[in-house]
Amino acid sequence: MRALAPADILHVWESAHGFHPVDQALALLMAAEPECSRDELAALPLGERDRRLLVLRQLSFGDRLSVRSECPVCDEAVEFELGCSTLRSGAEARDEQSIQLHGYTLRVRPLNSFDVAAAASAADVPRARGILLRRCVLEARLEGAPVDLDALPETVSAAVAEAALAADPQAELLLHLTCPACDHRWQALLDIVHILSAEVAVRAQRLLTEVHLLARAYGWHEADILGMSAARRAGYLQRVMQ
Repeated sequence: MRALAPADILHVWESAHGFHPVDQALALLMAAEPECSRDELAALPLGERDRRLLVLRQLSFGDRLSVRSECPVCDEAVEFELGCSTLRSGAEARDEQSIQLHGYTLRVRPLNSFDVAAAASAADVPRARGILLRRCVLEARLEGAPVDLDALPETVSAAVAEAALAADPQAELLLHLTCPACDHRWQALLDIVHILSAEVAVRAQRLLTEVHLLARAYGWHEADILGMSAARRAGYLQRVMQ
């Protein structure tokens, strides 16, 4: 994996800023790992996908990650910093997880980007959950006989969701927060796809401004300006602004 170069940042921003988060994640990884195909990256368990995005964020923008949340009780803002390196757990996704409950035996695999993309087209949340369940269950039996997934009791369906997460613990990064104003405690999901996509958008706008100013001042082409080091661009910009 390599850090996002200025040209990569503009390309990802231009091509994927209006995409679904699943496609934004894949666009980011394709820029950082051009040796991997889109299908290879989409087939990664979500935890491995997000682990790679954390590595990419660290390589491209540094380890320190600024996070903001709001207390669900009093709306107090909670801001803090985390290290991308500390968020990457050593737990790797397993190929599958087995469940035995109420006479049911099921084999469940971790979810991947293909699965989330399929569920994104669902009309509502229950239908999306149904799509994810049908995609992640490799086998389902009741007292040894095959069973229709649509006939699973709610308790078994909930156990399937838990098993899919247990097979891929990195897929859900939950932060345990405490409000400094009212002492309320809650959990917040860290969405590295949203965070990194937003940072790419901000950096892209800054790069466009730099290209505009330097091209107007010196007549240089965009590729030449983007090919400069950040320090050199900053040096020229300082002189342009004098």
